[in-house]
Amino acid sequence: MSLDNLNAIAQTLGVVALVVSLVFVGYQLRQNAKHTRAQIQSARVDRLMAQMIGFSDTDKCAAYIRGNGGDPTPEAIQQRQFYMQCLAQLGVMTDVFHQHQDGLLNEEQFAGVVETYRRWLAEPGFRRVAMDFKAMVNHRSPAFSVFSESLLPPETPASKA
Repeated sequence: MSLDNLNAIAQTLGVVALVVSLVFVGYQLRQNAKHTRAQIQSARVDRLMAQMIGFSDTDKCAAYIRGNGGDPTPEAIQQRQFYMQCLAQLGVMTDVFHQHQDGLLNEEQFAGVVETYRRWLAEPGFRRVAMDFKAMVNHRSPAFSVFSESLLPPETPASKA
């Protein structure tokens, strides 16, 4: 084997190694971008949860109701607190859905939380807030809207009334 042949083999191996390195770097960049998106989404949900918990405070609910021209009765305050709890749960639900779509949650993890969502949506009050939320986000997250609709319990004649 001549020096020219060895040189050609070494150059070929060098090119192959370079291509493999570039593929690996591309994969790492994709993973880093995915991880960054997940962190941003998680931070957004953390802020949402903190806001919802803060806004659920009795005095803040009363101020909100009063500020919007309502009478902050104990019942009105409880309704507002319930609404804020539902929004917080829907924020988490949206986050988990998008993390699954982005490949950050495997099927087993996702299936576990989906069952929880089914149970939440079986509750009439939560379902009502969820349907309002779905209508609000449908234009910017149609896949989530389809997903949440798929979790609804089947309608019974009594629930259509």
